[in-house]
Amino acid sequence: MVASTYTGNALLNLLTRGVAWAAPVRVYVSLHTADPGVTGANEVTLAAWPSYVRVDAANGGAVGTGFAAAANKGNANAQELLWPAAMDGDNPITITHFALWDAAAGGNCLASGALTAPKTLAKTDEFVTHAGKLTASVT
Repeated sequence: MVASTYTGNALLNLLTRGVAWAAPVRVYVSLHTADPGVTGANEVTLAAWPSYVRVDAANGGAVGTGFAAAANKGNANAQELLWPAAMDGDNPITITHFALWDAAAGGNCLASGALTAPKTLAKTDEFVTHAGKLTASVT
């Protein structure tokens, strides 16, 4: 998982300058068709997937229930994540990456990573991430 520019700057300012960084009130997971890099680029578009939304990692619960407690510099999603039926659009879409955000739309990209394998979704397919399968780590 790669920290975004926003997260990297916030962590460095916290650790080296004592500048407080407020934890996100919610953490949302986005899907991407190519590497989001450090900015969250290449997020699925509504033109390609009209019902697409970022998914709340905590499924409406307390933000702390979205991911397991960190251990050995890593953690994973604690709940199953389900996106709406994939394709009200006409063409298949291939998901290769994910990112974490502090807002359902807009906001700040926190970090991103690659899926274990790309997943191509055809019309009406659902995208599901089972608990424990979306991992985050710090190196």
